Amino acid sequence: MRYSKHYPSQTRQTLLALLLVAAGLQTGILIGQADESTIDSQPPVSQVQVSKQLQPESVISKAEHTPTAPPVPAEKVIRQTSPLTTEITSPSQQTPITLEDYKAASASQLAEWARQQRISGQQLLDFALETIKTTNPELNNVISLRESLARQESDQMVDQGQPFYKVPILVKGLGHTIAGSSNTNGLAFLKDKTSSSTSAFVKQLQKAGFIVIGQSSFPEMGWINVTNSNLYGNTHNPWQLDKNPGGSSGGSAAAVASGQVSLASASDGGGSTRIPAAWSGLIGLHPTRGILEGNPTSERSNVSHFALTKNMEDTKKLFQFLLKDKAKAQQNSQHLDPSIPIAYTTQTPAGTPISKEAITAVKEAVAFLQEQGYQTVEVPYPVDGKAMMHYYYTIAASAAPSINFMAQQSLKRPLQKDDVELLSWALYQTGKDLSKDDVDKAWKGIAELTKQLNQFYQKYPIFLTPTTAYPAPPADYHHIPQELVAQLSDMSQLSKHEKLDLIYRQWLPAWTLTPFTQLANLTGTPSLSLPTYVTTSGLPLGLLVNSSAHNDGLLLQMGELFEKANRFHILTAVPKGLPTNLSQETQTRTKKTKNQQEIIPVSYHTKSWARYASLQTSHNKLPQTSEDNSQGISVAAYVSLFLGTLFLAGSASKQKETH
Repeated sequence: MRYSKHYPSQTRQTLLALLLVAAGLQTGILIGQADESTIDSQPPVSQVQVSKQLQPESVISKAEHTPTAPPVPAEKVIRQTSPLTTEITSPSQQTPITLEDYKAASASQLAEWARQQRISGQQLLDFALETIKTTNPELNNVISLRESLARQESDQMVDQGQPFYKVPILVKGLGHTIAGSSNTNGLAFLKDKTSSSTSAFVKQLQKAGFIVIGQSSFPEMGWINVTNSNLYGNTHNPWQLDKNPGGSSGGSAAAVASGQVSLASASDGGGSTRIPAAWSGLIGLHPTRGILEGNPTSERSNVSHFALTKNMEDTKKLFQFLLKDKAKAQQNSQHLDPSIPIAYTTQTPAGTPISKEAITAVKEAVAFLQEQGYQTVEVPYPVDGKAMMHYYYTIAASAAPSINFMAQQSLKRPLQKDDVELLSWALYQTGKDLSKDDVDKAWKGIAELTKQLNQFYQKYPIFLTPTTAYPAPPADYHHIPQELVAQLSDMSQLSKHEKLDLIYRQWLPAWTLTPFTQLANLTGTPSLSLPTYVTTSGLPLGLLVNSSAHNDGLLLQMGELFEKANRFHILTAVPKGLPTNLSQETQTRTKKTKNQQEIIPVSYHTKSWARYASLQTSHNKLPQTSEDNSQGISVAAYVSLFLGTLFLAGSASKQKETH
């Protein structure tokens, strides 16, 4: 009786407990119903049902993007497409593959689905073509399609264990020729030229199982680090449409970043794979000179052919497929471990400016490596960057007279200024004056530079820099300063050395944006751009990982290290979580951003795509406390259940004590 004033009776105590349990259960039921109603009320935008034929139309972007672009041949008859969901007949009743699944999947995943017959090759082509139809008017990154031939090739392909079985691919319109398709080199006077054969590299891609559906855009002759041209217009970046995806493989970068295809071919003569990778949030590998099938083997080649990818599995799998038998024995089998010293710098090769965010991108990567136990050493840039760029421009100019040969073949007259863009004309005027001795001298200088770099790599097998010094420039970016236009238009009164100096000065603004990539091209060494950083304005920046010749495997392991730690930012890839080992600097930057009530978009979303629901994906933020209301309700339910259980347990215990 002495406790009756302070505590309820056993009956009232039991009733209270039961009420708490019931409240908890009811809350849980409401949560489940709310979740179900949310799902039911949102139509699956990825399961697009195409009920009418695709209208035959040019794949070139609208006139405002390409005022001078010629019409590009498209399929005259485009057959009725099947619904963009797969019919699963397996007894296991697996979830249908949707358009959103397609856009998020890697090439390896698509091949696996095709091999498992969860999706047909025709349906994969349906997904690719539907995505191109939806996005190309804004991106302006596809210059031609070959739908009917692609469908035939897919139907005829036999499964022989190809790593990328029936996976759709876009190939770069420059150099990666395919019989019957455009072969313009970006030159307006060759706008109607098609290729009579398929290049050795594209044949290797087909051998790997890829189905070529079309070609991607590029700048004239591939000279520049962005993708715009008089012939094709400006290509746009899926992250932000007013930005450029980079060049010269920008059309392929936009294709992979937007989900048109899971992988697209790229080539790199001075950064043309890695620069678009950095500015479009992708992986870009420039392999050791000559080790891959379909790649030039000359010691004087600065060009590689590979691809832009979304994950390391695809990157590694394609690399291993293309690796020549002879090169396999040359590959360094060293395993990546913390005993390997890693050098890094944020200094540019010739002392040109660099953005604070490019510096931060490297410092955050270095902090992550230190947390993993790796030794990192900050170093000055290891070679004379200005001399390196003079060698690079000399070699570029020496190739320009080939345009005159093409003009004579097509126009039956020598090249004239109005036939090409100003940069091509300036390089042509310079190239005419260069002798074989001039080119030999440049390559001899590069050989000395390579020796110097190899000595550096003996001490530091891995060398980190930013991929680019700045984020992506505007879509219509043109680097030539206005004050140099008149001189570049007529260089007839200049000496050879004055012409070379003018070429250097006109290219300096572009090189200021992207000064780090040319080193690997000239020295024949491997270089890998990783999508490890996003700026506060929502644009990606890359981390450039470099090493000595035949150390490609070490770079691929570095990529896997960052990927496994969830440090990649890919626009259309399936989010696998956010970084769990953020550096102290990253945490500080995140805290400051929260205090300013700003959000740093790190991946998977671009506001520019508001008109295209099919391109919008989940919006992730840097780690912060969740504000999801349903989680709060869940917590309340669990608390109610927990308290109710405690009351019941207490009641039962007291009953035992009284008995």
